[in-house]
Amino acid sequence: MHTPSPQPLRGMTRRSAAALAAGALAAPWVRAQKAWPQQPIKFVIGYPPGGGGDGVGRPLALGLERHLGVPVVLDYRPGAGGAIAAQLVAQSAADGYTLYLADNGAISVTPAYRSVGYRPADFSYVGGIGELPMVLVTHPAVAAKDIHELAALSHARPQGLSYASGGVGSIPHLEGEMMRMAARMNITHVAYKGSGQASTDLIAGTVDMAFFAPTGIVQHVQSGRLKALAVTTGQRLAVLPGVPTVAELGFPALQATYMSGVLAPRNLPAPVFERLSAALAAVLADPEVVRTLEGTGLLVGHRAPAQARKAFEDDLVRWRDLIQAARLKLD
Repeated sequence: MHTPSPQPLRGMTRRSAAALAAGALAAPWVRAQKAWPQQPIKFVIGYPPGGGGDGVGRPLALGLERHLGVPVVLDYRPGAGGAIAAQLVAQSAADGYTLYLADNGAISVTPAYRSVGYRPADFSYVGGIGELPMVLVTHPAVAAKDIHELAALSHARPQGLSYASGGVGSIPHLEGEMMRMAARMNITHVAYKGSGQASTDLIAGTVDMAFFAPTGIVQHVQSGRLKALAVTTGQRLAVLPGVPTVAELGFPALQATYMSGVLAPRNLPAPVFERLSAALAAVLADPEVVRTLEGTGLLVGHRAPAQARKAFEDDLVRWRDLIQAARLKLD
């Protein structure tokens, strides 16, 4: 007996039946995308526990947990100024389960002067978090009240002046080189293995000056152990209201900050990327989170993904141009 072949449902063409079958096969993938996230998210930090990365990373992780409904676990990968962490994230799966608390030191500065295992284009820019300013501080024995007097003093001393940083190629090092050129100073760089030892030697008078983030040095300025001459932001800082900006002193080109952002491996699926960026924006709109982050010295300011990408890319060009103009050998 002849058995008829299966027929499409009444009123349905063969083409629409095939489309329905294809849709049924795709449904699990679609459901998986809609269900993201289904497991803990790793939040990579390029610095040791207990440092500035903790102060920013922990409140962000807790905020993202509330909005995404899964644990967000801090994963510390210190070394090479954040480059180890950046390379790890760049080479991770683009599934939304690896995030990176990035700063422009690793994303914009290090790739400006040496080859690393990633490029700024190797990331999805979930969004910008804010900026951490720097403060130009000197030992109290340095007889200068501003950058102009500092420049004059550097030429009055046969050996010039010295400035410290937490390492060759760090943003404070490059900021010092920008000041050397802009103010035509006679200064020498002294590199340390971290800002902690640099600040200790500055307080002791072993070196003359340095650029530091406000966290950790404000108390020394207030106690008189250090003297603050300028801040590198466009506006004065609430914690140091009497200290002028570099622009007020006639050096707007010296405006520079540590930029922070949340990045992920490039080519994240669109639904995952959109949910992540929306979650970060919501976290940074929470007044309690903002107060906590501002307590670290961060000037909180959310940047949308495209704005964050442009800010990091423009910063790369800026530091690369400086390194070439100053003919710095940083390797």
